[in-house]
Formats: sequence, C-alpha cells, structure tokens
Amino acid sequence: MGRLTPRMQTKQNITLIAQIVLGVMCLFLLLRSPKQVYPVTTKKTIERRIQGKETQIQTWTKVIGNEKNIINRIALLQKDFELKLLEVKNARDTFKIIQYQDTLIHVLYKRVDHLTNTVSLQDSVIIAQRYIINSKDTIITTQAFDIKKFKKQRNWSLLANGILTGLLIIK
Repeated sequence: MGRLTPRMQTKQNITLIAQIVLGVMCLFLLLRSPKQVYPVTTKKTIERRIQGKETQIQTWTKVIGNEKNIINRIALLQKDFELKLLEVKNARDTFKIIQYQDTLIHVLYKRVDHLTNTVSLQDSVIIAQRYIINSKDTIITTQAFDIKKFKKQRNWSLLANGILTGLLIIK
C-alpha cells in the first residue's frame, strides 16, 4: 500500500491542479479593482455635503418666510395708500395726490424687490434640493454596486467551496 497506482496518482495530480486553479481564481477575484465608470466620493463625504445643503435650505426657508411677511405688510400698506389716494382724489387735492402716488410707486418698487428676492431664494432652495436628490441617488447607486460585488464574491466563493468539497470527497 506504500505505492500509489498510476490512476490514484493522476487523481491526486488533477486534485492539486484544480486546487491551484481555484486558488488563483479566488486571488484574481479578490485583488482586481472594481469597474466603476465614474470615481465616486465616499458615502460619508456625500452625507456631509447633504447636511450642509439641508442647513442652507433651512436658512433660506426662514428668509423666505420673513420676505413673505414683509410682502404681506407691503400689500397692506399698498391697500391703505390706495384707499387714501381715492379719498384725496375725491377731494381733488393735486399736491397730496402726487405725494400719495409717489409713495405708492415707491411701495410697489419695494414689493417687486422683495418678490424678486423671494423667487431667487426659492430657486436656490429648488437647486439645493435637486443636489440632495442627486446625491442620494449616487449613494443608492454605489450601494447597489457594492451589493452586486458582494453577491458575485459570495457566488464565486460558494462555487469554489463546492468544487473543493467535491474534490475532497472524491479523494
């Protein structure tokens, strides 16, 4: 029993070759770099950027609320001036009519300025929210890529373990 028959020796050689091939395949799969099309920053960096944008959005939202309050006050002031202008027009005092009309024009300019500011801030909020959405999409995509990579490694590991177990049983 000390000597191996040629048939047993070939089985051992085949087993050894299969183990070497599987070992090289496993090393190749573990050491190769992932194939990402675009370089992606880490998840924590993206989350920090998202938090920064959310802070900006909160600040802008407060400013928008203040602007809307100012616009409402200006609208009330405008109505008051329009009522006073009607009274002055009925009295036919041209000097006061001109004063009220000038004041009303100035109030309307201020209202337009505040409305423009509000619209630009709302645009900034929308842009920041789009950035947050795109960043979260990036996180989801990278996590899906990592899950695929993990599943591939798991499947190759199961295949290699199955082959090695089969070879050990045959041996």
